[in-house]
Amino acid sequence: MSADVLVFRWDAQKGRLTLAQSLPISTAVFASVKSGAEITVSGDGHFVYVANRGENQIVVYRVDAASGTLSEIQRVASDGSKPWSFGIDTTGRWLVVANQESGTVNVLAIDRKSGLLKSTGHSVKVERAVTVAFVVG
Repeated sequence: MSADVLVFRWDAQKGRLTLAQSLPISTAVFASVKSGAEITVSGDGHFVYVANRGENQIVVYRVDAASGTLSEIQRVASDGSKPWSFGIDTTGRWLVVANQESGTVNVLAIDRKSGLLKSTGHSVKVERAVTVAFVVG
């Protein structure tokens, strides 16, 4: 498994995709099983967040507004083992990640201006945590 983030250009007139960029989510020195999971775009469209299960990280990318391509700006620990899923709350200030292997759900703070993540140290034990979603209402 390659565990890459692929960026495509969309031609709505022709209904066609064209590959614009391919980025590995694993570091060059990582030699074990590569595995990605959740991927989402921030509400303002400026940042992309990707779960890197192999290295127990969330990888943060900045979106270039002109080209739509990505540049990596941060790798941060998911504060657990095997980050499977995460959700961003409606304020865009919090990313909550389900770490399946460690059985924890952890809260990371999002700096909305820079897109960078920071551990809050808050964790809840949830056996085999696999999915996080925010319900508005």
